[in-house]
Amino acid sequence: MSNRRAIDMINVKYRSVDEVDGSLPRLVKRNLQFHQSRQKLNIEMKDLSKHGNQLRKEDWFHVFLRFGTCYSLFALIFTILVFAGLYMVVDLGYGGTDCGMVSPDSPYPVMGFGAYFAFSLETTTTVGYGLPGSTNAFFESCPMIQVVIYCQMVFSMLYNAFLFAFFFARLAKTESRASQVIFSDTAVMTRYTRNADGRIGTTKGPWRFCIRVADVDAAYPVVEAHVRMYAKIGTQLIEMRIVSPNDEIGANLFLSWPLTVKHEIDVHSPLRPPVDDPFRLPSAGLNLRNADSIVGCTEQYACPVCGESYGDIHRLRKHFTYAQIQERQDEYPIEGTHQAYNLEEEFSLLEEPTAQELRDWFPDEIIVLVEGIDSLQSGTFQAIQSYTVENLSWGGGFEDCVFFRTDGTTVDLNKFHNVIPSNDTLYLNHDKSFENHLNQPCRVRRGRSNPEVSFDEEEGEMYHSNGKGKCMLRNEKMDETAKIESEPLKVE
Repeated sequence: MSNRRAIDMINVKYRSVDEVDGSLPRLVKRNLQFHQSRQKLNIEMKDLSKHGNQLRKEDWFHVFLRFGTCYSLFALIFTILVFAGLYMVVDLGYGGTDCGMVSPDSPYPVMGFGAYFAFSLETTTTVGYGLPGSTNAFFESCPMIQVVIYCQMVFSMLYNAFLFAFFFARLAKTESRASQVIFSDTAVMTRYTRNADGRIGTTKGPWRFCIRVADVDAAYPVVEAHVRMYAKIGTQLIEMRIVSPNDEIGANLFLSWPLTVKHEIDVHSPLRPPVDDPFRLPSAGLNLRNADSIVGCTEQYACPVCGESYGDIHRLRKHFTYAQIQERQDEYPIEGTHQAYNLEEEFSLLEEPTAQELRDWFPDEIIVLVEGIDSLQSGTFQAIQSYTVENLSWGGGFEDCVFFRTDGTTVDLNKFHNVIPSNDTLYLNHDKSFENHLNQPCRVRRGRSNPEVSFDEEEGEMYHSNGKGKCMLRNEKMDETAKIESEPLKVE
C-alpha cells in the first residue's frame, strides 16, 4: 500500500471536519490580481505564547521584520516621548533647582512638556538647535539629566542602526520578487498518447496534471529556478514527482518563457486511486515514478518464480512468454514453474482511472512552489500557488501565448490562462456518471469564468460545461478502422 492510500485511511474523519462548506480550507489563498497568491500560507500556530516565545526570541530580528513599516516609525516616536517624560520627571524631582529644561518663570512647569519633547528629539537626532531655559551644555546642577542623556544617546545609536537595517531589509527583501512569477488559473488534467515502450504513438497513455508558469519580468531571467509539487491530503503533505521538467535533474525552469509543468498520474501518484498489483515490488517508503521504470532506471516488477526483476509489466510478460516456451520444450513440470501462470488473467495491464474516479480521489489541495534566485540582490525567493478540484480543466492544453516579432518575442498575458482542446490529447476516459456534464459545447477556457471541458470517449465528442451545443472532435488515431468525418473545431 502506498503512502497516499495509508494516509487517506488515517484521515477519513479529518476530511469531514469542516462542516461549513463541506471542504477543507485552502492552504494558499488566491488574494492577488491575475488569480495569484501573496506567497503566504493560511497557517497559524496554536499556543505560540506558551511553547514558542523562547524560539522567537532567538530570532527576534526576523520577527520584527514581519511587522509593518509603520510600526517601526511608531516605535521611534514612542521612544522619544518616553525619554521626554523621563526628562520631565527628573527636572521636577529637583524641586527648586533650575535644570534649564523649562523657564523658571513658568507657573506651570508640567505644561512645558513641549520643551522636554524638543530636547528629547534633539538628543535623538543630534541636531543641536539649542538648549531650553538658561542652562549650559553640561547640566552641572542636575546630574541625573546627564544620566538620562547618556542612556538616550546610546539607545539612539543602537536604534538607528536597527532602523537602517530594518528599512533596508524591508525594502530589499527578495520575497517580493515572487509576485512577478505567475501561475495558470487552472490545471489541465489530460491524457497523452504513448505506446507500450513509452514512445509517442496511438495508444492512450497515463493522465497528467499540468500547470503553466512564467515570469512577468522576462527580460531578466531568474537564476536557478526550479519547481516542486505537494498534495495536501487531510493533515499530510505528500511530495509529487514531476516528469517535465525532470525532477531527477532538479526540475529546473527557464521562467522567462511560459513553461508547462507536468506530473504523471501513475500508480505511485497520490492523485490516483489505489490499484491491486501483486507482482509490483514495494516502494520501501520511497517516492517513485513510473517513468523511471519505463526507461530502465528502476525495476518495479519481480518474477514470482525465478526472482528476475523488470521495469514494467510489459517486460515481465515477455519474460514469462519466453520462459514458458523454453519450459515446454524442455518438458518441465507445470507446478512451480512459469507455466503455472496465466498471462492474460494474472498479468493483465492496469486500466487507467476514469475522469470521475480522479475527480472523486483528488486531494484537498495541490500546492506548487517555484524557487529561484533574484539576480539583482542574489537572494532566494519562493512563489506559491495552489489548485483544488474546482480549478481543474479536463482535457486539451494551454493556448500558445508566445509570438515572434521582427525585433523580438512577445508573451501575451491575455492568453496565459486559456485552455484549448487539442486533437492530440483527446484520449480521455469518462464513465456514465459524467453524463450530466456532457450537454454543453466546447470552448476555450478563459480563466475561472468558464467551467470544465468534458469528454465522451465512446462518442468521440468534446463538450464544455457552460456553452451551447457540441463540437465533434474525432481523431482517426482513436480508431484506425473507423472512417468518420470530423467537423472543424471552432474556438472562441
